[in-house]
Amino acid sequence: MSPQTLLNDFVKGMAEQLAGYGFEQGKGRVFRRYSPAGDALVIELQLSDHSSATEKVFYINVGLALAPAWEDARQRHRLPVSAQPRPLYATWQHRIGFTTLSGGDQWRIVDEATAAEVSAQVRRRLDETVAELLPLLDREKFLAVADRREFLGAGGWRVRAWLLAEQGQSPELEHLLFTERPAHTHKSAMVQNIWTYAKSRPRADGPS
Repeated sequence: MSPQTLLNDFVKGMAEQLAGYGFEQGKGRVFRRYSPAGDALVIELQLSDHSSATEKVFYINVGLALAPAWEDARQRHRLPVSAQPRPLYATWQHRIGFTTLSGGDQWRIVDEATAAEVSAQVRRRLDETVAELLPLLDREKFLAVADRREFLGAGGWRVRAWLLAEQGQSPELEHLLFTERPAHTHKSAMVQNIWTYAKSRPRADGPS
């Protein structure tokens, strides 16, 4: 079989595996599972520019997209209302590698032997990764690991900031952005985007 046929079969198998975890396949090679709050765990197969008719080279991107951060990104990038999040726009993003979340991240399919080997490795890595990340669609759990800097490292504050911003302007958000954060970050795109988004939202306690 050709590398393209082998890749197509690989994607079908990936779709079946992820469907077992509640993911739905969107356009192309993108799979999403949403939480009741509208947050999304997104898994995407991205072809590399090095792919050819004789070899398919690809990455498997993963993203956790908080609903308010995605809504802001969609508006800023002027994407249609019907657009759905991809890892590129996610609050947290990574690539599935060979052994761990920080392992090698480029996959190759050349023939049936390599397709079988890649399929076995990816199936195992998907099981491991989804088991680790699905619980984080619960916002309290995502916030807890972000506060412990287990995801996003020092940037974990962004999870709390976006969740606060979803509720509109508040003294708590203002303190987080402009008191807890260093002064040199106050004009940064991230801080300004979060604050501007919060100002566009109705306050949870109604009009002031």
